[in-house]
Amino acid sequence: MKKNLSTWLLVAVLLLTGGAPFAMADTYILQKHPDGTSTRLGLVTITTVMSGATTNATAAAVGISPGPKSFYGQVSGTGAVTQTQAIYGDADDDEANGVLLCTITLSGTTKAADACPVVTANFAFYYVVTTNTTGTGATGVVYAMH
Repeated sequence: MKKNLSTWLLVAVLLLTGGAPFAMADTYILQKHPDGTSTRLGLVTITTVMSGATTNATAAAVGISPGPKSFYGQVSGTGAVTQTQAIYGDADDDEANGVLLCTITLSGTTKAADACPVVTANFAFYYVVTTNTTGTGATGVVYAMH
């Protein structure tokens, strides 16, 4: 009975959080000093919203905890690479009919990165739609830092 109850509690937590804990990593922000030492300034949680995008596609919706967040996008490959990453907020996880929060347009040689202004709107789910993906081995990723 205890094992069954534990399983149901785990399922309940995953459903309530959208499975987000498995897509998150905590990272300390460090201030580096000229003498080689560093000081911890705080903790940021990095959630992968989309990864491995090699074509024009819609990524699966991801639940992210409430509060302000920054979205950081990157594309990398060989030679000239491009990708447009549109980030949406949504009330459910169907990857449709969301609210466009920002668009990151990336273009560079072997790698390009940029970020959206801080997003303060809170949604239950976020997803990314990629377009204009070009370049040999062009692969995109989007992180939310909160």
